Amino acid sequence: MYIQSEKLLERISQISKEVEIQTNHTCLFEEFVAIPFYGQIILRFQLNSDSYTIEDLDRLENMLNNISGENFLCDFMGDVYRNVGVDYSDIGKRLIKMNDKYCDESIPVSSHANGINADAQTLLKAAGLDISLPVWEIQLESNEYTLLLLGEENKKLLSISEPICLSVREVDKRACTGLIKGTFYCRRNHISLVRVLIGE
Repeated sequence: MYIQSEKLLERISQISKEVEIQTNHTCLFEEFVAIPFYGQIILRFQLNSDSYTIEDLDRLENMLNNISGENFLCDFMGDVYRNVGVDYSDIGKRLIKMNDKYCDESIPVSSHANGINADAQTLLKAAGLDISLPVWEIQLESNEYTLLLLGEENKKLLSISEPICLSVREVDKRACTGLIKGTFYCRRNHISLVRVLIGE
């Protein structure tokens, strides 16, 4: 699997170490997820601080993106954004609105696209599903895979334990597209993802 390749994991490790050094251990790498449909890998960080502002997040996310380069996206874990005012109770509706607001935002394909698309097809095949289905996200935790498929609603589709441990869910394509387009809008404008999540 590409998302378990030594080369990719080593590069992510190098980025996480550089981030810790440049932020004096304020930003700590937490996880990464693959986004096959849009050919991206997102690196997610935790913030080791009790006090920070949206302006701090602007500065830090811009730094994260500069360190990681053009072939990764970076953001913070959800609780970091919650602490500066993001209300997640209606986040789905707001992400769908973002799909319209940022509809003209382009989404470039990263160098990881072919590898993570091959992974998506492998996992779809293992689940007995059509390998052409659009996979939003591949998550891997403790040797258990989760595939999120782009569709019309949020629901669980299936779960298998053989030949691999895998669960498959459907998520709203409009919300996912809104999020990825909002992310690229923020990156292009050197601001934090929090700004579009709170509707600025």
